[in-house]
Amino acid sequence: MIDIHKEQPWVVSGVEIGNDAQARQHKEEAATHRQRRQRRIKLAWSTSLVSKIATIGVQVLAVPLVYRALGEGGYAAYAAVTASAGLIGVLNLGIGGSLVTPIAEAAVKQDERRQAVLVQAGLIPLFLLCILGSIAVIPTVAFVPLRTLFGRVGVTGSWDLRIAALIAASGTLATIPLSAVGFLRQAYQEMHLSNLIGALSNFLLCIALLVAVKLSASLAIFVAVFVLIPVGASAMNFGWLFWQRPFLLQSKGRGTWVDSRYLLSDGVRFLGASLSNVLVFQWPVYWIARTLPASTSSMFAICIQATVLPLGFVFGFLQPLWSSTADALARADRHWLDGYAKRARVAVVAVGGCAFLVTLIFGERLLHLWLRRPMVLAWPIRGLMGAYFMFAIWEQFHFYMALGSGRLREATTAQFQRAIGFAIAVPFLTMIGGVTALWCGMCCSIVLWTAWRLPRLLHAQIAMKGQRWN
Repeated sequence: MIDIHKEQPWVVSGVEIGNDAQARQHKEEAATHRQRRQRRIKLAWSTSLVSKIATIGVQVLAVPLVYRALGEGGYAAYAAVTASAGLIGVLNLGIGGSLVTPIAEAAVKQDERRQAVLVQAGLIPLFLLCILGSIAVIPTVAFVPLRTLFGRVGVTGSWDLRIAALIAASGTLATIPLSAVGFLRQAYQEMHLSNLIGALSNFLLCIALLVAVKLSASLAIFVAVFVLIPVGASAMNFGWLFWQRPFLLQSKGRGTWVDSRYLLSDGVRFLGASLSNVLVFQWPVYWIARTLPASTSSMFAICIQATVLPLGFVFGFLQPLWSSTADALARADRHWLDGYAKRARVAVVAVGGCAFLVTLIFGERLLHLWLRRPMVLAWPIRGLMGAYFMFAIWEQFHFYMALGSGRLREATTAQFQRAIGFAIAVPFLTMIGGVTALWCGMCCSIVLWTAWRLPRLLHAQIAMKGQRWN
């Protein structure tokens, strides 16, 4: 890949190269790009706020409604079906994430050919994976005994559960090629468009959920609502992106296969980041639903959901740092990068500390208000939930920054190692201490591995870039 800094006779660090007019022009251009970057971040933040509020609103409404409509056993089945469908999502191999930084760099250079080659190199394997995954997964879900697939919740062998599983699997497979659109929007610093479409999707989902509650108590109906509406929203976003940039689909000559192999290599590593969510959140829910009573698995699934919702809200504010960091480094804007990173780190620590205290003190009461049922949640679990929230924000902040700095392989490898280590420990933790041990393991997986490795990785990369600029 061509280094943009070698093509320019100046650097952002302020070292004067060339005449005064050239230096002034460079400063004006740097200021313009900095203001544009800042505007895009603020726009992404504002639309993310709308989208995340809509998401939280839907979930705050959805979980109690589904829980009351399906009952304890039905909700356990719902959790098992959606968690197992999430495991299918790993078939995207993380290719979308591997596109963000190289496309952001190509966009800075206004290289349309390079952008088209990268997008085509990423989409072709995703469509092939969708087809191959459908051939393997759909017959398995359709014909394998439900007890084999879902353990205790599949004992009844009802057709409602079978249909729900088929809907969840089909919808998840359809999202494999569509999953790239969010990353492409991020590369172009257009996350606000994805956020607005997401908000519209949540609004429609809320209406559909209320209708479903009135007309039916079928597991398949609830799964269809939560799976198919987001798929439709992703398809709309996908079509809109290529309508805006038709050059991305134009043939750009040779090189696509070479780029596909490179993206697949990076994508497999980025898959570690995707697996961290699946293995840390969905795999324990699936395991407990198979092995423990429905009352325990339902409560654990609810606690996981109560943690994932605010984490997703906060991550929405951190995610623009990925493409913004890539843009700043491509333009050698060390001044913006250093100042913004310091302020963001202070905000991360403050938000994490407040979340820990709120969860520890008010966690049980908040769940009671949410579900409108008496809840018993011991203080060790509340404390561990809050601690995990705090550690997860710290980890994700440095993860996005490291991705934007170009250290995708090292950062994703570290997060994958953390996730796979916890996933292996899930059965043993369940036997040792049940739910409490699982939450403790989730916290320790971050503290012992990524909480210190990702910051060191980021600092090393920025220092190396700074030496090149100077």
